[in-house]
Amino acid sequence: MSSALTETGPQPLPRRRQVQLLKALALEAGWRHLALLSGLSTLNSLLDIGGLGLAVTLLLGSGSSTDAAPLIGGLPIAASLGLLVGLILLRGLIQAQVDINRERLRSGFTDRLRQQLLHEVFEASSAQLDRLGRGELLALLMADINRTALSLDQAVRMGQSLLAMAIYLASVLLVGQATAWPLLLALLATTAASLLQRSGSWGLGRIQSRLNAALQRTVGDGLHGLKALRAATAEAWLLQRFARETAEGRWLLRERVRRRASFNAWRDTLVVAVAGLWMLLQGESLTAEALTTTLVLAYRASASLSTVVQARRLCLGNLPGYEALRQRRAQLIPRQGEASDLTITDDTLSRLSRQRWHQLQWSRRDDGTQSLDSLCLRANGLVAITGPSGSGKTTLLDRICGLLREEDSHWQLSCSGGGWSLSGLAGARQMHQLIAYAPQNAVLFEANLRENLLLGANRHQDDIETWLQRLGLAHLLQRQGGLDAPLALAQDPFSGGEIHRLGLLRAWLRDKPMEVLDEPTAFLDAKAAEQVRSVIRERTEQRLMLISSHDPELLAQADQVITVQPSPASLPATAQARNA
Repeated sequence: MSSALTETGPQPLPRRRQVQLLKALALEAGWRHLALLSGLSTLNSLLDIGGLGLAVTLLLGSGSSTDAAPLIGGLPIAASLGLLVGLILLRGLIQAQVDINRERLRSGFTDRLRQQLLHEVFEASSAQLDRLGRGELLALLMADINRTALSLDQAVRMGQSLLAMAIYLASVLLVGQATAWPLLLALLATTAASLLQRSGSWGLGRIQSRLNAALQRTVGDGLHGLKALRAATAEAWLLQRFARETAEGRWLLRERVRRRASFNAWRDTLVVAVAGLWMLLQGESLTAEALTTTLVLAYRASASLSTVVQARRLCLGNLPGYEALRQRRAQLIPRQGEASDLTITDDTLSRLSRQRWHQLQWSRRDDGTQSLDSLCLRANGLVAITGPSGSGKTTLLDRICGLLREEDSHWQLSCSGGGWSLSGLAGARQMHQLIAYAPQNAVLFEANLRENLLLGANRHQDDIETWLQRLGLAHLLQRQGGLDAPLALAQDPFSGGEIHRLGLLRAWLRDKPMEVLDEPTAFLDAKAAEQVRSVIRERTEQRLMLISSHDPELLAQADQVITVQPSPASLPATAQARNA
């Protein structure tokens, strides 16, 4: 078998680790819901025992009783039958309530975990996100969170079944009295053997977590790079990669089924042997009613044991999904605001997003490198960054926008109302609300065109249509459904130039006091590039504008040009500024 499926490294105190994870899982799910389910399950088991005893008494005692003769607690047989029917109906209603509450707990917990993880991803710093892969995040969202919810569900089922089994075994002792001790001890021994046996579910579950991440990486790469795969006729390579991952998954499934089947067969054989031996030893020491009721209760206890074992295996097999989730979330824990972080109030933030700025000064902490460590942007001026590919232009823009190494950045902005300072991760999050950034590689989402452009904002349709016409994209309005037509992106239905202009338009529709554009005329023909340059000239008169570009015409209209020079391999890029 592939070495990817072998457990590596020491595994100290695995049972203790399992108990710790189960405790954390229960705390996160909420004790109140679990306590309610336990109470309902206890009542359900008690009603089941009462119904079984009543049914056995009716079946074995009805031959010697009449309709009018007392049978149970002074009740005639008709009343006893009515009581039995009532118990059955009540137990059915309670069981339905148990199932409904279990599903409510599972589905609500799943939704909450997904929302929390997405929130933590959005709130994480760039340094934290650099440590996570796309496949790992997809595996968490699509598989491991489902496995976490299944582990919780099976843990609840296991607890309910353990409680029911304890009640059934206690009832065996009450009904059979002293003669039931051998049966009770044998069943307890079988229970202990069943629960203490190592099934390997924990190790297989950890393998499943790694396999999920590998599969998600393969599928994600295939969909994300579909055009590249076709162009390179590399479909066979990806299919072979997928086949390797799924082969390991099939082995994992077979191994689980094999272990479960052999274990269930051993357990059931042992329980039947114990019950049969007990019956032979008792002889005539028990009445028919007591013997029958005891055996029925013992059978129910055995069935509960079967449920406990199965639920335990499923719980442990899926619990590593929760372990992986906790590990990844620990990497995404939002950093608490440090003393060096500077922020502004929400009212000030809202006011600054609507006002015209006079100046923005960005600076970074001195980390001993020779890269640009400050930049001043003034109103009514275009600042352009240029330099060879790979010299760090996009990295510099990302840092200025608070999207990279935010912890080291400081922003000082001023307008007619005064000056304000922001810094650190908390300050960067507020700067995101004040800057409109159009990255070089725009990303479209599988939503309609309106939502892709506004991303939840509210702009009049006439504004959007006017912008599309000005940028040479009016033909997109002719599609069936217009702005509200969904975009199916598996086949990349737009050209690179169209996607790039849509990314610029998305930034311009935000209408922020500062705009940052990365290679705004890249991927465009001469006409489209001139349209973009015209828009930039106009918007420079109204706000702070920062761009990176290789376009000589765009650089010629800049008021300040910063040339980023690549440095030797041992040093970062350096920057030189000159006035245009």
